[in-house]
Order: sequence, then C-alpha cells, then structure tokens
Amino acid sequence: MPFTKQDVKAELREFMCGFARSVERVYGMDTGGALLGFPGKKAWDVAPENAQIEESPLWGTVMSMYDYGIEGIVPFSQTEALVDGPEADVEMFFLALDTETMRLYLNEDEVRVPRLSMRTVQTAIARVVLDGGERYTTLEDQQMAGYLSIYEVALLADIDERSVRNAANPKLPEPLITKSFGRRTLVDIHDARRWLLGRKGYVPTKHFTPPVRPETGELTEISLPSDVRARFESLASQANVSSWDLLTQLLDRHEREMAGKEGNQ
Repeated sequence: MPFTKQDVKAELREFMCGFARSVERVYGMDTGGALLGFPGKKAWDVAPENAQIEESPLWGTVMSMYDYGIEGIVPFSQTEALVDGPEADVEMFFLALDTETMRLYLNEDEVRVPRLSMRTVQTAIARVVLDGGERYTTLEDQQMAGYLSIYEVALLADIDERSVRNAANPKLPEPLITKSFGRRTLVDIHDARRWLLGRKGYVPTKHFTPPVRPETGELTEISLPSDVRARFESLASQANVSSWDLLTQLLDRHEREMAGKEGNQ
C-alpha cells in the first residue's frame, strides 16, 4: 500500500483548512470559518483538528475513492464502477488546483496541494477505466477510451513509471504491451489487467456480490473498509439490531426512494 487512509485524512484536513483561509482572502466576510463549520469565525481562528469537514462532499468522496482506488473495494450499492457526480467534481477540482497559477495563489497562505489525495483520485479513475468504466474528463480527445496511461498503470501497480516502461521491453518473456498514439504511449485495459495480475503491488478489484445472511447477523463476510464496518456496528448497536439487519433496512429505504424518484419523472 503506497500510503494509508490516515495519511490522506491528515493531509486533506490541513489542505481544506488552508484553502478556507485562501478563499476568505478574496471573499472576506468570515466565509472561511463557515466552510470549516464555524460560521462567524475567521478561518485563521479555527484549529485544523477542530474543523468540521467530515460531512463535506470533498472529504467523503476522497475517502470513498481511496477505498475503491487503493483498496479495490467497490461500494456495495454500486454494480458498475462509473465516475460521475461528486467523483467528477473532485477530479476536476484537483486538476484545477494543480496548475502553476493556482499553486502561486495558494503559496501566499502556505497551502500545499494535497498530493496524496490527488494520487488517490487518480488511482480511482485508473481503476474505473481498468474495470471497464469511462472517464468523466478526457485528456485532449477520446484516445484514452479503453486505455490507461503509463502513469495510471504505475499507480495501480504501486511502482514508478520507469519500471512500467522497462516492463514494456519486447525482449522480455511476457512484456507489457503498449501502443503509440503520436507522442503518447498507452496500454489497452485487457493487456493492463493481464500484466497487473502478476504484480505484487497490485490490489485486484473486489467486485461486490450479495452474500447470504450470516448466521451471526453481522457483516463479517463482506469486504468493507474498517472505518465503515465500525460505523455500521456502532449504529446497529444503538438501534439494537444486527449490522446485517441495519444494512438491509438502509438498502430497502434506498430502493424505495429511488423508485419514488423514478415515478415522479
């Protein structure tokens, strides 16, 4: 694992607090404090450890993309890995952050671009494509459809780009097959899957299949991030039901809500 989820949380918290200060610099009116959960306060007066940002779309989306991109865990409500909605917003936000002009602006408040969060999102996007999904944003044109860049393969394999390029040497027994599109070198997702399965650092996607109800009534047989499992168990304990029954109730409620939305369209 290249870095832990806790590493991402610590970095993202520092960034979001710093970014709130930078936003406040041009908006004024104590807007930064409101972004951190403290309306009426200046962002500079809110300590990072006190910032209430866990319910923000940015925080939640980066965490779920870590589960999927780094750990290979597909959300149980998702049958196909597609990036859209908040995932697309976060991807575009980070792309905009990682520009020379924005970095220059953020440096005025000593705010560092969250590299681990960006790598998390990039790895999730790469896995989406590897699993047969599509990018929300494309690079220049549609050439990337069904292909991964050398960098994306490196992210999934948890190695550097040079090692991936070396692996494409045709003199090797089972080289990584690449294709050239002008100055760009890409890897077909089928060749990428074959090659990645032989890499120690690659974590295969754990596609969700609904299991039968465990005899214990607890979520011991489903691949869930540890923090999600702990939250489910805590909520189930408060409701005096098994974690499995709580999950079933939530899924039933979600299906009813979705059915209602479809009926209103």
